[in-house]
Amino acid sequence: MKKKLTLGRVLIFAVLLLYTAFLFFPIITILLTSFIPSNELATSTDFVWWSAHMNLDAYKTIFAYDSYMDLTGLPGLVLGLFNTLWLTLVPLILGLLVAGLSAYAFSKSDFPFKEKLFKFSVIIRAIPLGAFGVISYVFYSAIGWTGENGFMPLLIPGMFGGIATMFFLRLYFDGISNSLIEAATLDGAGFFRCFKDVMLPLAKPAFFAQFIFGFVGGYNSYLAPMLYLQNQPKYVTLQLYLSEIRSLFPNAGSENIYCAAAILGMLPLILIYCFLQKYFIEGIATGGVKE
Repeated sequence: MKKKLTLGRVLIFAVLLLYTAFLFFPIITILLTSFIPSNELATSTDFVWWSAHMNLDAYKTIFAYDSYMDLTGLPGLVLGLFNTLWLTLVPLILGLLVAGLSAYAFSKSDFPFKEKLFKFSVIIRAIPLGAFGVISYVFYSAIGWTGENGFMPLLIPGMFGGIATMFFLRLYFDGISNSLIEAATLDGAGFFRCFKDVMLPLAKPAFFAQFIFGFVGGYNSYLAPMLYLQNQPKYVTLQLYLSEIRSLFPNAGSENIYCAAAILGMLPLILIYCFLQKYFIEGIATGGVKE
């Protein structure tokens, strides 16, 4: 049945359309600026919205040369993207597995003080650990995880999973029928096999949702890389590269290069969300297979 078009619906659509335009306006502005020639940006006294000579020179310049080429042999953007990906994906994937196993144990296993330990974990999560940044740096420095080994604090702790991820996955696992675990156990499956063959396939949306959250957080991380990777150009991350791009390209009219770097930096996040949005929405909206 076709819904009647009313004044209220028209107003709602108009407001949503304006809101969408408001959200996308900065991205569209950055995208257009990245194609405008540097000489027009340098000579114009007003903001340049459009040019009759749009080109890809800014994107070519980013990959052609910067000071990182002399130090590492790779353009800074490529090096930063590569370092960001491995420093994010390695601890994220291993941490998801560890958090998933912990959530599975809290949800489907019985052991002493289970609920007390879970509540204690949640209380720890409520502590603002960012306030201990200096203490963390002193600790990591004492065990040799700074300087040349500055990537270790960004890599190792994340491999042990996150309490917030474990909390979310446990809520999802609680909604999965215990009869499935009991049936697998009767067939001779142990703890790890039940997790791998039963829980992982059913909780795929929840894991993908947490993967997206974790990837976005790690990809956009700036403070920790700045703290531990300073003066280590071979480990520069994308956010560190973007923060110093004005000093890498200081010439007048280089705004198109800054915008081109920002657009290229956003692409991995956009692509991941486009491919995984279905699982992301399912993981947020549903709570598993109910009893």
